[in-house]
Amino acid sequence: MGIPFDKLTPPRWGGEVPERVDAPPLVLGPQCVIEPPVILSPMAAVTNPPFRKICREMGAGLVVTEMVSAQGLIHRAPKAMSLVDLQPDEAPVAVQIYGKDPEEMARGAKVAEELGAHAVDVNMGCPMRKVVSSGHGAALLLDPGRVREIFEAMSDAVDIPVTGKTRAGWEDTNVIEVAQAMQEGGAAALTIHGRTRSDMYDGHVDLAVISELVRSVDIKVIGNGDVCDWKSARRMFDITGCDGVMVARGALGNPWVFQEIAADMAALSVPPRPSLEEKRATILRHIELYVESFDARRMCLEIRKHLLWYFRGTPGEKILRRRLSGLKSIDDVIWAVDAAIEGNTGIEEVAAKSHPRGKNVGVMGA
Repeated sequence: MGIPFDKLTPPRWGGEVPERVDAPPLVLGPQCVIEPPVILSPMAAVTNPPFRKICREMGAGLVVTEMVSAQGLIHRAPKAMSLVDLQPDEAPVAVQIYGKDPEEMARGAKVAEELGAHAVDVNMGCPMRKVVSSGHGAALLLDPGRVREIFEAMSDAVDIPVTGKTRAGWEDTNVIEVAQAMQEGGAAALTIHGRTRSDMYDGHVDLAVISELVRSVDIKVIGNGDVCDWKSARRMFDITGCDGVMVARGALGNPWVFQEIAADMAALSVPPRPSLEEKRATILRHIELYVESFDARRMCLEIRKHLLWYFRGTPGEKILRRRLSGLKSIDDVIWAVDAAIEGNTGIEEVAAKSHPRGKNVGVMGA
């Protein structure tokens, strides 16, 4: 992903929890109705079919592929095609593409549409040096004129909604200028991560920037940054007036975040945190989907980071780290998971005495 392990947990805030916001479904097109308006963010080396399916099953209204090169799609390169790999039961799903040439982006968007995407998203937010050094990702924030040309070309090329994911700016905030260029080019919506490129993943997200943007454009705005539970989702909706929220780091090892937010938005009691038994069932489901989508060998390699995220900050994480190099089969993975769960059993027993299962703990303002 490019995000250091110690930055994977979004910073939390300690303010009063706002009242529940009645956010209607986010309609981007006839085949792209996002209900609830809670979206899994595109994340490199993360949002592949297994993880997208897990998050959809947990309540995400839209899932997005990891970013894929427009050139790769045009030539239907094996790597690009494997990054997309849309599944029939994950609709609606968006494909995120990156590039800087309007014609290439339009041709790439057309391929994404042919592959079954319900929307195509432009990456204008990736801050990583290897991406921006080529003029891609957040580097597009430096050239609003090019942004308008890209969206014009893409909107003319496809019948599905064209959206963009951006940051607040490069070093200074210029997202309103960029958003207006997107709007002029025909964008259906934009997602704003309320940090600049120079901020990377440090500090708290700037909700004031998102709020100002919502008031400045006519297209739909999706708020992104530090959404990691139902409380922070409420805060994003309440302070910014956005049309939807996107969850990124908050979903790593925590796909239940979509279950939480979806329940709260439906005026239902927020479910308690998953028990170890429930966590094990989800992890086994994740493993099953990995094997179905790829094979056991690839699962053993790629599931490691997910396991560490599932047990991040617990005794189980330390137990897992000692076993990761020995994962060669499905049985090895399950053995490691069960060892991590056993290491966390004492913690759950203590927590259960304070917060009995089934009791709705702290659902403020519901």
